[in-house]
Amino acid sequence: MLQRLYFSALGVSAISNFVGLIMNLFIAVINYKTWVQSHRSSSSDRILFSVGITRFLMLGVFLLYVFCLFTAPNTERSVYIPTSFQVCWMFLDSNGLWFVTLLNVLYCVRITDFQHPVFLLLKRNLSPKLSGLLLACVLVSAITTLLHVVILQTLPFSEFVIRRNGTIFDVHEGVLSLAISLVLVSFLRFIINVTSTSLLIHSLRRHIQKMQGNASGFWNPQTEAHVGALKLMVYFLLLYIPYSVINLITYLPYSLAMDLGIRSLNTIISTFYLVGHSLLIILTHPRLKTKAKKILCCNK
Repeated sequence: MLQRLYFSALGVSAISNFVGLIMNLFIAVINYKTWVQSHRSSSSDRILFSVGITRFLMLGVFLLYVFCLFTAPNTERSVYIPTSFQVCWMFLDSNGLWFVTLLNVLYCVRITDFQHPVFLLLKRNLSPKLSGLLLACVLVSAITTLLHVVILQTLPFSEFVIRRNGTIFDVHEGVLSLAISLVLVSFLRFIINVTSTSLLIHSLRRHIQKMQGNASGFWNPQTEAHVGALKLMVYFLLLYIPYSVINLITYLPYSLAMDLGIRSLNTIISTFYLVGHSLLIILTHPRLKTKAKKILCCNK
């Protein structure tokens, strides 16, 4: 029963993720064409291009795994093939999450009107140092992925290892310290993302209340735009928080042997987040939304 549920979730997720793959390719191509035509690119567009490329590769890895799983039944029984896909997925997923965190921080410091010294410092230095921050996101993702690989390689060993000087070293203590490091890095990213998004939501609510207080009773397009942005940020949090929690469980030791029900839930939540957030990006970005409307209208 659980196996049938797992394969059904994989099938539905594969179809949805194929749509998400197309959407992220669209995000990357449109931002790249804009950069080539104008010979410059804004900070948010550079981050969106990085997000689009990363998620395009992520979803490609997932679809390749599903293809191998359905065409080669022994893929799931093998130890190395699922681990290889998981390592590739983790590196790309960590990159994508850090890029999204950087994007939310950028929106937060641009839109909010807080006068705290930290915000003022970020407003002055975030855009000029964006290239270095993007590189730092990649390096942090590579380090956390390497830690995860070390944990996977260490677990099959015996519980105790005798060092050269004759002392006994508990392997599980080393694994525990590495796992704690992974949790702390993921928790830091989670806190930064949720905090910046929550501050942005709070700032938008204050702007909306001021606009409604000064309104003369007529329809205000600016107020409607702020309300739409507020709703979309709330939708992002509703997608991001469950995805972060289930992702953390997936990357913990022994996650390859998870119950099929947990793995099915993880597959569904991952699909909702990756496809849903990509759709939100297109709907909230004026140029992407306009291009998408033109493509859809031409296909009708």
